[in-house]
Amino acid sequence: MKNYKWGIIGPGNIAHHFAEDMKLVKPTQKLEAVFSDHKKSANEFADKFHIAKRFTNLDDFIGKGSVDIAYIATPHALHYEQTKACLQNKIAVLCEKPIVLNHEQLYELITIAALNKTFLMEAMWVRFLPSFTNLLKLINEHTIGQITRIKASMAFKAPHDDSNRFYDPEKGGGSLLDLGVYCIFLSTVLAGKPSVIKAIGKLSDKKIDEACSVLLNYNNHAYAILESSLLMNQNEPAHINGTKGLIKILDKWYEKSKGIKVELDDGKKINIPLDWQGHGLQFEIEEVINCLFRNKIESDLMPHELSCSVLSTMDEIRNQIGVFYGQKE
Repeated sequence: MKNYKWGIIGPGNIAHHFAEDMKLVKPTQKLEAVFSDHKKSANEFADKFHIAKRFTNLDDFIGKGSVDIAYIATPHALHYEQTKACLQNKIAVLCEKPIVLNHEQLYELITIAALNKTFLMEAMWVRFLPSFTNLLKLINEHTIGQITRIKASMAFKAPHDDSNRFYDPEKGGGSLLDLGVYCIFLSTVLAGKPSVIKAIGKLSDKKIDEACSVLLNYNNHAYAILESSLLMNQNEPAHINGTKGLIKILDKWYEKSKGIKVELDDGKKINIPLDWQGHGLQFEIEEVINCLFRNKIESDLMPHELSCSVLSTMDEIRNQIGVFYGQKE
């Protein structure tokens, strides 16, 4: 392994968690540069994490930042252009979810990454958490038999004002792209690409989804019930039912879950308590380091096709509920 020089594009809340969790990674990684449209934000972030280079122009960040990889944590609508610019200059990219607004944009970025032999991965951090690792182990061991139903939701009561990105279509707002993506990801990893998609949504006056409910059906006879909402804070464990029992990822299942509970039809119960240092972003950082060290352009655990499948499903959901992002698509 080796030390890589990282650049941060978008020093918001998640980038702060990212920088803090990077301290837990071995070998030690270096935060080399930060870019923000706002000089004050760039300087405050750089001062806090002892970053020498700070930029308010993306071209300068790319040309003078001297970074091996960029972590992109800006609003969704900015991901495509920023990721494209980095890849075209052979800077590896770890981009926050959703990696772009639709699967056509992602296909183009994958092509650019391949042409430039440059690493690209969506920062779907839950994939690398101990909760998810334990879940997939239970599934692969057929602990609950064949999956029959997946039920998951994510809700966050967002402030309803024009300055909030959650309600701003120009920034790719809406519950599906910000919250529902976790639910779609969970069902995609466990059951694959759905054969039937049915969706309904509650839209704001600016035509972004304040809430979205989705029913997915799969050719293996499994189905998923998924929900996202910006209107409430109510959350519950994720449920994965199988022919032999039930797995529950305890709330908050998409963040730092307290554990996993298994209830089998024969009465047997399994409890797996969970805890880890930090927010949990260090696990995806470690995966990126492993991939870069091996000169890979994509992760086996979070491959491009998985991100494409999630986006394709969300594209159809948005089409059904009438959420579009104009010329950005």
